[in-house]
Amino acid sequence: MSPEHVFTLAKAYRMYFSTDTYDFIKYRGHIKTGPLIQQRDRQFYYRLSTKLNDEQIHATLLMTHFFKPTAYITDVVTPEAVDAGIALSSRAENGITVLKHDLYEVRKRLKPRLLDEWLYAPMIDGQRSVMPTSLSEVMSRILPLDLACLLLLIPQPDKGYNWPVYWERREGKKSSLGVMPWLTRLRKADQLLNLVRPSWRQMTHKLADAFWASYRLSSLTPEQEEYQLFS
Repeated sequence: MSPEHVFTLAKAYRMYFSTDTYDFIKYRGHIKTGPLIQQRDRQFYYRLSTKLNDEQIHATLLMTHFFKPTAYITDVVTPEAVDAGIALSSRAENGITVLKHDLYEVRKRLKPRLLDEWLYAPMIDGQRSVMPTSLSEVMSRILPLDLACLLLLIPQPDKGYNWPVYWERREGKKSSLGVMPWLTRLRKADQLLNLVRPSWRQMTHKLADAFWASYRLSSLTPEQEEYQLFS
């Protein structure tokens, strides 16, 4: 990937994650920018262009902006950000194999009695806290980003499971607090993964169906519902 292309993509990722006015999928990452040669930080774009392949550049930009939507290129080129991008890219290279392995590990530790607080937040003094364990694991990078999209965004109508809709009702679609900002980022990340990973939709739906079916529960709805928390 040329440095100019990296420059354009970096601006597109930042715009996509930090605003609601730019549709990365519609415009395929194209955005108007000034000439790279005129940018004072141009060396960072050249560094990414020469150090990483195309998939790793996309993954690094995705990981950086998912956790920090307003990130600048100086945030993207840190060793930690680059390592995180390379790790996400390597998961794509291993495809369904790594996802199956990780789902197996999650299934082993996530017992049925823990599902409610993992998905809908722990109960404290008879009321739910504001953050579910699942999202806390995403924020602390325990639960990989691609696995979070697979487990949290795909509804299971036969079990009454629709995690995004639950949180939209509980907090309000336009809430800037709690889960909703992270849910918005998850949805954007899922769209970007679908753009760069072949068969992402088909593969993840099949794996999600099998994962939730393994619990053999008739319902995955919350034990106690509390809506309109922040609206």
